[in-house]
Amino acid sequence: MRKDKYIFPAACVSLLLAIGVLIYGVLVLKQNPHIPLVFSTVIIMLYGVMNGNTWQEMRAGMIESISESIEAILIICLIGVTIGTWMAGGTVPAIIYYGFQIFSPRFFLVSVVVLCSVMSLVTGSSWTTIGTIGVAFVGISAGLGIPAGMTAGAILCGAYFGDKQSPLSDSTNFAAAVAKTDLYEHTRSMLYTTGPAYLISLVIFLILGVKYGGKKADISQIQTITAGLKEGFYIGPALLLPLLVLLILIIRRFPAIPTMMIASALGLICTVIVQGENVEDGLHYMYSGYAGTTGIEAVDTLLTRGGLTSMTGTVTLMLMSLSLAGVMRSTGIMNAVLERTGRLTENSIGLIVVTWVLTFLLSYFAADPYLAMILPANILGARYDALGIRRSVMSRTLEDGGTVVCPMVPWGTNGIYCSETLGVLVGSYVPYYFLGMLTPVVMLFCAVTGIGVRRRGNIDGNTRKR
Repeated sequence: MRKDKYIFPAACVSLLLAIGVLIYGVLVLKQNPHIPLVFSTVIIMLYGVMNGNTWQEMRAGMIESISESIEAILIICLIGVTIGTWMAGGTVPAIIYYGFQIFSPRFFLVSVVVLCSVMSLVTGSSWTTIGTIGVAFVGISAGLGIPAGMTAGAILCGAYFGDKQSPLSDSTNFAAAVAKTDLYEHTRSMLYTTGPAYLISLVIFLILGVKYGGKKADISQIQTITAGLKEGFYIGPALLLPLLVLLILIIRRFPAIPTMMIASALGLICTVIVQGENVEDGLHYMYSGYAGTTGIEAVDTLLTRGGLTSMTGTVTLMLMSLSLAGVMRSTGIMNAVLERTGRLTENSIGLIVVTWVLTFLLSYFAADPYLAMILPANILGARYDALGIRRSVMSRTLEDGGTVVCPMVPWGTNGIYCSETLGVLVGSYVPYYFLGMLTPVVMLFCAVTGIGVRRRGNIDGNTRKR
């Protein structure tokens, strides 16, 4: 690259233009980030050409960036396959059914948080949880005299915590992929910040729910869902085996791709042997996903998920994002900017805080959690490497500032969906969305103390070195 006094201004202008195109495309034109990412990549390419980079160099950067994340792309594809067979095979319906058996109106708010957590954990989708059992819980809370905003806050705390910790979640896999870190290391790393926030939220909801615990609740909606599950599927303890095997393999740190292959195969076996479907239908569910046919809208909405094709949007978004990252790296545009502005990120505290602030601002004003994670990962990833901090610290900070707080953005897709689906204004549930408010506090505490700030070569240990 040609070195002269114009490099830094050109890098800043090009970077701001690329970011502006992304934000304009997503926020103003209401488009998915895919195509705006292509135009942003072109802007960075023009910067590279101006500074003497060849097409071959930029092409090599894109290919290298994508190849480094090909495992993550395959995992996301297999997750779609696994969800399809777990739905059809009855594993997810069985977990939901047994989960409702422990529901307690006496401890309503805590039960809501726990059940929504489990639901999102096994489905990998906060929206599915909110749109099904979340709606049922809002209806039940009215009979108990519990404010709708309080109930909605409990639903979101559980739904988004389970989603973030689920290896089946596309957003969780996306964060790990753009940060170029291992999926399981990413989910373990998030426990340092979302874990304490979740536990504190449970305690708060336990205290808030005491005054409502003596009233009787109309749980007919829950009974309708469980009856529909029982009628549509054979429900038995054996259906929990795929989940048990998955958890054991994750705990033993078995490679992610074989783990998902085994999980999907067990789901297929349950589909054919336990539910009595034929092999052809089982293979169809693996490719196209499962569609609920119980005739009960809440149940069918809950179960219609999965399939290889359901991951197409996420995979193509990753390809576009990784292409942008590769061009940024090959043109050296971030080095040109960070050489002049790197003082804020010269230690772990500043780097983590800057990552969170940048992600939060993008998530709040651009209202897109994927876009909010893409840009900081591309801009700051090299700084984590330079300081010897594991990329999983960056990936969890991206989620702490993006996906965890996105239900609090009234004009964002998550805020709009949560509000309209539950029938509660964003401003009414935000005071009770403790997970979103506490996670940044815990994140800052971890950054300052060094707890959970893992260094390369020290995967399991903590360090206070900064």
